[in-house]
Amino acid sequence: MGLTAVAGRHRDWRIAAALSIVPGGGQLYNGQAGKARYYFMWAIGCLGADVLFFLGGSALGRQWIADGRLVPAMIFGMIAIFVFLGLLIYGLFIWGSAVVDATAGAREISLGADASPKLRYFHL
Repeated sequence: MGLTAVAGRHRDWRIAAALSIVPGGGQLYNGQAGKARYYFMWAIGCLGADVLFFLGGSALGRQWIADGRLVPAMIFGMIAIFVFLGLLIYGLFIWGSAVVDATAGAREISLGADASPKLRYFHL
């Protein structure tokens, strides 16, 4: 038996979901530090990379336009849109998955079992 079942703590799935406002917060509430680290690193990593990519890409694009290199700027801009959207969607998907995983883990703990170590993902 894991620590959660031994301690006999009740976990409210609503609190786990609310704490997931920070990706991995619900997993920490459930006592799953490894999963919390996974969800936090991937969600913040994707969304942070997205912001950096946007800022750097827009500066580069403006510079290319100012230098008169319009065709490379347009090609880069089209590619940048897809990369930006991909990182944004994946980051939000992982964030949503953290909420799903935290609520399911809290429900398992409330039923007296250990929270599953498997990662759960958001499904439509």
